[in-house]
Formats: sequence, structure tokens, C-alpha cells
Amino acid sequence: MTMNWNEVIGHQDAVTIVKAMLSTGKMPHALLFTGSAGIGKSLLAKLVAAGILCSSDREKPCGHCHSCVLFGRSEHPDFIQVAPDGATIKIDQIRLLKNVAALTPAVGSGRVCLIEDAELMTVQAANSLLKLLEEPPPGLVFILIAGTSKPLLSTILSRCRKVSFYPLPASVLEQALVHKGYEPAAAAIAARLSGGRMGKALTLLAPDALVPRDMALQLLASIGQEGMTAIWEQTTKLAGLDTKDMVTVLGFFLYLLRDLLMLAGQYGEQLLYNIDLVQELAGLVSAWPECRSMVAITAVKNTIRAIESNANTRLALEELLINLKDWPEKGE
Repeated sequence: MTMNWNEVIGHQDAVTIVKAMLSTGKMPHALLFTGSAGIGKSLLAKLVAAGILCSSDREKPCGHCHSCVLFGRSEHPDFIQVAPDGATIKIDQIRLLKNVAALTPAVGSGRVCLIEDAELMTVQAANSLLKLLEEPPPGLVFILIAGTSKPLLSTILSRCRKVSFYPLPASVLEQALVHKGYEPAAAAIAARLSGGRMGKALTLLAPDALVPRDMALQLLASIGQEGMTAIWEQTTKLAGLDTKDMVTVLGFFLYLLRDLLMLAGQYGEQLLYNIDLVQELAGLVSAWPECRSMVAITAVKNTIRAIESNANTRLALEELLINLKDWPEKGE
């Protein structure tokens, strides 16, 4: 990994806090980083871990000492990572962590344990970790990463120093992406669609990353066509996707509906997510007044929840598209 604080774009408050901890040697025994996926929590957590393990007398992590070299190769014996095994972090994983945590450091004087998606710990695993947090081995620092702190035990929260991460303004993220070498037009689209998350923006800049959005646009267009043929075709196409990809398409569909809502209300193109599709959306806006878009957004969100709860995907999609197509007749 690149050991450079400048890689953590736009989260200066968080960077300032942890750099102060490293420089003063006043690192708490447990940190909790919270924020949405792809926002930069993991990157900063690993920089902090590298800094804790770094043996340099200068700014940490230096990137050059033996410890930093090992860390950069993902070979540092004093860096422990715990991640969900399937859908949860299980008690056996925390028991194993306890055994590893009892060992003395192999390289320096400290050790770091990074727990990813900490909110996915089972109750048993959380209670087991709590005992470790209450009496941590000397020199061991825990860094917990979570999308939200709500599922975590209050007793765990009370033993962690919380650092929160928030979405970046689109303009800041766009500039950062251009600085990384991406084309301004592509950077602008990714910055809007990412919801202020660098990790998500980089994903959207990968080849074919916007194919699901193209499917969502076709889905939107099919609703306005005469007859039901296009509806059945789109349903068949979407039903052939796995659940994750299907939800991705419906997520883009929500963005398109939200943009139609902005255009219908004449709120200004500067608020759009899909800034490269203004012409296409403008051609559809007359069929999507504000009230229809709002109803559609609610219906799509309900369908996503149903699909994620293992509902029959084809039936859920058919019901959604039929309702959206029939809405003007029922609602006007």
C-alpha cells in the first residue's frame, strides 16, 4: 500500500486527530472508524496501523524502515486482521485473536489488530472481544472499522475513541480524481454517482462500471413504451442477474428517478447525479412529474428491500414495473 497521508482525500479532521496521536505517543488502546463503505476508513486505518508499528523517529509511517517495508508487503507479523467469515464475525475468530494477541511482538514493541466490518460481530463474538478490550495486552492497539456504530455494544463503544468519516463534496472528490490522472468528464460523473466516497468513485471509473446504469436507463425507457413487450424483456434481463448485480441496477434506477425529480421541479442541472445524461433525461421528464417520481422512488426502494430479503426476484420486478407503468392511470 502507499504510505502517504495525502492519499486520504478530504478527511483532514480525521487525519489531524490520528497524526497527533502518533506524534505525541498518546494512542488509545482502541479506535473506532465509522462511515459508509468506500469512504476512506480502511485506508486511514492501515496508515495508522503502519504508523504505530513504524520504527522511525520522524513522521510515521516513514515507508522506509524494516517495519514499514514488511507492512507494505502485507507481511508484518505484528499486524493482525479480522474480517467477517461469511456474513458475520464469529466467536471462534475472536478466540483465535485472543491466542494471537497473547504473543509478544515479533518486530518492534507494539502490535495492531484491525477488525473490519466490526458491526457484523455476533453477540458472542462481541462479548468475547469486550473482555479483550477491558484488559488489553501491553502494546496492542485495536482499530475497529464499521459502517455504523449502532449495532455495537455500548460497552465496546465506551472503550473506543471514535473517529467519524463523512461524504466528500462532489467538487472536492472530482478534483482529487483528476489529480490522480482521470479524465475530467469521467471524474465528474464518478464523483456525483459515488455519493462522496472515493472508493466508490474509483470503482465507477473501472471499465464497464456504468453498464448497470445503461441497463437502468433502458429500464426507465421501457416503462414509457406502448404495450408490455418491453416490460417483459427488461424483467427477463434483470431476473437473469445475481442479487448483488440486480440491486446495483436498481440503485442506478433510483439515481435516474431522483434526477428526473430534480428536472421536473426545475431545481437546476447542477444537482444532478447523471450529468452526462441530461439530454436523455430531459426527453423523459414530461412523463415523470414530481409526484410520479416520488412514488416511483418509494416503490423501487421497497423492491430492493424485498429482493435483499430473498423475495422471488422475477415477481418483485414484474410487480414494480407494472405498477410504475400503470401509475398515471391509477394516480391521475
